[in-house]
Amino acid sequence: MSGWLYGASGRSDAEQARRAAVHQADLQEARSLVLEGQVAIYQLNFGDAARQFDAGRVVVERMQAALRETGQAERAGRLEVVLSHLRDAQRLSVSLDANARSAADQALQALASVG
Repeated sequence: MSGWLYGASGRSDAEQARRAAVHQADLQEARSLVLEGQVAIYQLNFGDAARQFDAGRVVVERMQAALRETGQAERAGRLEVVLSHLRDAQRLSVSLDANARSAADQALQALASVG
């Protein structure tokens, strides 16, 4: 019986470590996509910027769903701020508005606070 409990405990620890690694990878992917969007704006490629911000939004939504599944509602809720800024950045990019950079900066700051 103790072997079973010990084995179950090890799997739980391994699962937590896996989730943490996936979360960090998603966090870096989202950050990378937002930065790529900002570069596209500097190059006046607003269409590519909008695509990058949309891809970043998809990653953040995936992170949010994973956090909710593991009962981390407070952390998942903080990602709503990131999503709001990414939606703004995408909307502004589609409108060819360089203020999308500011919204992207705010998304990056909010993303850093979630880490």
